[in-house]
Amino acid sequence: MTRPILLLRLEGPMQSWGTRSRWDVRESAAEPTKSGVIGLIGCALGLKRKDKTLEMLDHEVEFSVRIDRPGIMATDYHTVTGYHLTAGGQYKHGGGTASTLATAMEHSESTIISPRDYLHDASFLVALSSGSEELLGQIAGTVRESPWPGNLQSPFWPVSLGRKSCVPSRPPFERLAEEYENAEDAFSREPWVPPLSPKSAARPPKKLVAWVESKEGEYERQDALRLNQMRLYDYRRCRRIEIDTGPLKILERRIS
Repeated sequence: MTRPILLLRLEGPMQSWGTRSRWDVRESAAEPTKSGVIGLIGCALGLKRKDKTLEMLDHEVEFSVRIDRPGIMATDYHTVTGYHLTAGGQYKHGGGTASTLATAMEHSESTIISPRDYLHDASFLVALSSGSEELLGQIAGTVRESPWPGNLQSPFWPVSLGRKSCVPSRPPFERLAEEYENAEDAFSREPWVPPLSPKSAARPPKKLVAWVESKEGEYERQDALRLNQMRLYDYRRCRRIEIDTGPLKILERRIS
């Protein structure tokens, strides 16, 4: 039996999907996180960061991702000046730390080096499924009535690929498919989008790696969205599968 599967294609010059990025070091996972994609959807719908609807979306929507192009990981070294909150609840200043921001501001500002990871030229196919067809339609913008002012086809706020500086090179919304049984079926049949380089496009990989959310999965990911001050995430389970690219169609890229 087929079921609606909401498909997104996440492509851009840079992407960054942090899982433990709370302090100076801002790393990125090798593929989009569930919390990051729920945040992208939240921007499209018009939800504020502390809106409990975000947790509802995390619970109601199953998230799976196929890695069409893994991209290249690079680290950029930022310098940030100000009065920075530490893990112990103190505030950094030029001479050390203080227990309150007012006390810290009696001193000069502190400058820190903040390494930040970015994925360059990566491409991902995301499959979202849910027991509620209406919810997927509201997210996709394919139904008339919705409790939110925006959707993926008409975003309320600009969407980004993990961080605000990571602008997508194409609209993330692909389509709301109805011909697949599940995310794995969608990944095994949905076309592969090649890179712009003609040489790379002529040599598609033999296998594509995908991560499918499943309660019976053998892998555990700490990227389920939970609203809290420390930005700590909950755990979810998923399966790692490989997709044979032989039967996949290759979409022709066009630059207008």
